[in-house]
Amino acid sequence: MSTDDDGMMVPAGLSKQQVSQVRALAGFCEARDEYSMEARLDLGTLETRPEGSVSDVLWYESGQLVGFAGMYSCDDPSEVEASILVHPDFRRRGIGRWMARAVVRECQKRGVRRLLFVMPQESREGADFARAMGTQHSHSEYTMDLDVTRIPSFETTPDPVELRLAGAEDVPVMAAIVASAFAESAQEEERVLVRLMKDPAHTTYLAAQDGRPVGVIQSAVNDGRVFIIHFAVRPEMQGQGIGRQMLLAIVRGLLNSGSQRITIEVETENQNTLSLYQRCGFVMVSTTDYELLELPRIPMAPELLFDR
Repeated sequence: MSTDDDGMMVPAGLSKQQVSQVRALAGFCEARDEYSMEARLDLGTLETRPEGSVSDVLWYESGQLVGFAGMYSCDDPSEVEASILVHPDFRRRGIGRWMARAVVRECQKRGVRRLLFVMPQESREGADFARAMGTQHSHSEYTMDLDVTRIPSFETTPDPVELRLAGAEDVPVMAAIVASAFAESAQEEERVLVRLMKDPAHTTYLAAQDGRPVGVIQSAVNDGRVFIIHFAVRPEMQGQGIGRQMLLAIVRGLLNSGSQRITIEVETENQNTLSLYQRCGFVMVSTTDYELLELPRIPMAPELLFDR
């Protein structure tokens, strides 16, 4: 679907000009709202999406981009995250509501069952919007950035953990580690790891202690920022300082290679992991709420989902 200068469009992919327009729109919103949307929008992936993948929704007024709904599907194709932006001068006109309906419609076409709206916790408008849609709160996450002045000094340990670049032959053992750490399917984790390791923006490390694989950790470059993801330690080996050694090792390696911005995310309820990240030099910069809309198996008019 496309338009001329006004209204909504759902392109098969975003052009460089459209990505630039989204960046400008995010800048207007950040200046007005006084919080950053950078990590929540995942702008670095927009130009590289294959055509025909999850779509985005654009809204134009007189040729100006005033609304954007970005859709992101990571590991599970039945789940999509959506972030919605509306220019401050064009709010309270129903633009966000119409884009949300378009997001639902696109998700239903692809058989998506769980739609998570990503809402900055600082946004009062976002909270009102989520309530109006009848969503249920799923969870919240802290976004944490590395403060190099807080990195602990290097310490020698009697049982050091070593990180090495992982190869295809390591996928089964890494999938088993991640699956056991997060109570997920090893087969699904294997599929995810294979896909991510083919992406040049991702680097995967296997951690070993005395030659035994004990953990997995990845870095992902996105729009000039490095995210630390897929961080897992064997459940029976947790609580022994292995995670701390792994995290500090990858942080120091990234800094030595010239990385300027290093980010990690953690659920707000996960206090043990939050404490670990803080001890390794990370500080909280924002909190994001994830509001869930369960989509029915049988297609229905998107309007009905919002008349609650």
